[in-house]
Amino acid sequence: MNLVVLKKAFKKFLWGIMIFSMAAMPVVRAIDTGLGLHQLATHKAALAGDFWFPNPWKYRVFSVWLAETTYQIYTNTIDKVIPVDGLIKYTSPISNDRFAITANLNRFSDNGYEISFPDYFFKKDKTGKGEWEIIKEYHRYFITFMFLRFMINLGILYFAYRFFKLFIHNFWMVVLGVVFLDNGINNAFRDTAFGFDTYIDLLLFLISALVIVKNYSPLWLIPVMVIGILNRETSLMIPVIFATVNFARDGYKIKLRNFGYSAALALIGVAGFVGLRWYYGYEPYMLVSGWYRVVENFTNYSIVSGQFAIMLILPFLSLFFLRSSPLLLRTIWITVIPVWFALHYYAFPVLESRYFLVPFALGIIPVTLFGIEKTYLDEKRPGIV
Repeated sequence: MNLVVLKKAFKKFLWGIMIFSMAAMPVVRAIDTGLGLHQLATHKAALAGDFWFPNPWKYRVFSVWLAETTYQIYTNTIDKVIPVDGLIKYTSPISNDRFAITANLNRFSDNGYEISFPDYFFKKDKTGKGEWEIIKEYHRYFITFMFLRFMINLGILYFAYRFFKLFIHNFWMVVLGVVFLDNGINNAFRDTAFGFDTYIDLLLFLISALVIVKNYSPLWLIPVMVIGILNRETSLMIPVIFATVNFARDGYKIKLRNFGYSAALALIGVAGFVGLRWYYGYEPYMLVSGWYRVVENFTNYSIVSGQFAIMLILPFLSLFFLRSSPLLLRTIWITVIPVWFALHYYAFPVLESRYFLVPFALGIIPVTLFGIEKTYLDEKRPGIV
């Protein structure tokens, strides 16, 4: 009996290690290989209303609020019990013993290295704080950033598992889908810091897809939509997914109830989109969009390699299996993938491959794994003699 208990405990321990690693490693990569050390400077600039890329970052306020609120809670609770002074040697993102920074921190500006270290914030300080206080504040923020991103990653992994399980029956195939998604997240570090808004966006889309496919009450999508439009304008796709999936589920007929909810969710999105630009003041988009962007994005080797790093050949495999996939999953793929890729490839250079994690999670991974599972089961069934 004790041996059985030990085996179960050991399995739980292994699962804990695996889940912790999947949620934590992208955080390390954001610092090690990405632009994670820029996070504090961009966060403080955002709090001061000085957005470095005002359209659209100026209107993605939720992630800024969430990070700052989490920081204030941490500073006034945990830090009082476990002061940051004793944690710095273990958690410092600028410690050579813990991290090996390989990113070009000057990627976006000539002072990219300067803005990443405590001295910069000491020079900028107007409150008269001492150097040690600035250093402690710097590390409190980074503990907050790392913890917040870790928790967002955990949420993504959990809801991805729940979503994939709707279509894929084999437990290990579902786990493989989560591993594929985590691998994509782990490799989506180019030109990005912690990317809170992008990963909150991914989390909200997974929650929305789960609610829509399971046909839970659409009322759950109202808070999702409110948070979503405050977080990132791509959440405007959520009402579209709701409308198309229910249209397909209802035999390609428009039902008043679903039309009403679709319209209400869309109204929340449009009102938020317009309201944010009215409240904060409209800023023109800084990049020129057009067909030449499409050509540039398809012919830039770094962009192609970034896409391949997160999705491998799964987008092509999903095309093989799309026709045989379940109606609702096929509808999500058709609704999200073409529109998402077209808009992003047309609008700006897509070096930041993390932008494609939403279509990867909602359509490409589940369609591919469902198709592989179905093919295997069909081959296992005995033929009629």
